[in-house]
Amino acid sequence: MNLKNLLKLLALLFMATVSFTACDDEEDDSNDPTDETTGDFKKKSGIYILNQGVYGSNNASISFLDYSSNTMYNNVFEAANERKLGDTGQDGIVYGSKMYIVVNGSNTIEIVDSKTCKSIKSLQSTIATSPRDVIAYNGKIYISMYDGQIARLDTTTLEYDKFVKVGPNPEEMAVANDFLYVVNSDGLNYNNGYTDGKSVSKINLTTFTEVKKISVAVNPTKISADSKGNVIVLSMGNYADVPATLQKITSDDNVVKYNIAATLMTVNDTVLYTINAPWGATKLDCIAISTISGQVINPDFLKGDDIPANPIKIEIDPTNGDILIGAYYSASDFTSNGYFYVFDKTGNFKKKYNVGVGASGFAYLN
Repeated sequence: MNLKNLLKLLALLFMATVSFTACDDEEDDSNDPTDETTGDFKKKSGIYILNQGVYGSNNASISFLDYSSNTMYNNVFEAANERKLGDTGQDGIVYGSKMYIVVNGSNTIEIVDSKTCKSIKSLQSTIATSPRDVIAYNGKIYISMYDGQIARLDTTTLEYDKFVKVGPNPEEMAVANDFLYVVNSDGLNYNNGYTDGKSVSKINLTTFTEVKKISVAVNPTKISADSKGNVIVLSMGNYADVPATLQKITSDDNVVKYNIAATLMTVNDTVLYTINAPWGATKLDCIAISTISGQVINPDFLKGDDIPANPIKIEIDPTNGDILIGAYYSASDFTSNGYFYVFDKTGNFKKKYNVGVGASGFAYLN
């Protein structure tokens, strides 16, 4: 197999959360897993961490970091419900008194009490399948479905009430200017160069219809909105000779490219935090830029020697500005339990916690 095809295969495995290879026994295990699954986290504020697990293994899980004690509780869904969460946990959000959890491989939206993690309803659909991302806005929950649709969930009835067709294999979503923006990756068509994976669907949330497709670079997968109504899109390219591209969609739907290499991103206010961690990288580039001017604000926003080598997710904690990063166990092991890193808002390392496999979804309980 040549290098290009190998990289494509690896990209598909990442996308589907299919895991492989063996454990690195030399990894630092100084932070042993805290497995206090007695429900002591009840009614406390903190962060839920959704761990993907290994595709086909039914081992998705939820961890909870309690702010008051800085204690990590693992497997809280299983402890609360005496059953496993399912196959391939993809995303989650706390909205009102409930948390909505996307379980991709099980084709399920698990709705739980946000304070106890006890299941209220396991929602499945044959109309739209393979949920990927979830976002909340104005009393509704929106879920991207990998079959090419966006589903709208009513928070009162806890049922889907409408669907809209977008592009193939939609991933993340963002709301700006009262519109929903959805990246269309065409990720399952990687052998043909993601032919139809070059757009962002713009959806009118009042009529819940697609009003246009905005052209972007190939294979868009990540999207976020800043506080000024700009939408930031990260297109991953083909993981070989077409590089990843960062772009900004302005409120009038113009697309502007940023000259920054990145594989992960998140937006806080008008600051775009990017991490460039391509396959085989030995050093991470962690660059913060202004979403308004495109100028670099901080060329290295993480400090010290405790920077995660194998990041999968980055977000900014909305309660205190902490920088949160989920990471795999090692560069070659995607089946072992991974890590959750916390840095303060100035980039200083605070703590590393053991969590489940593939910590890729964060939900905030206040």
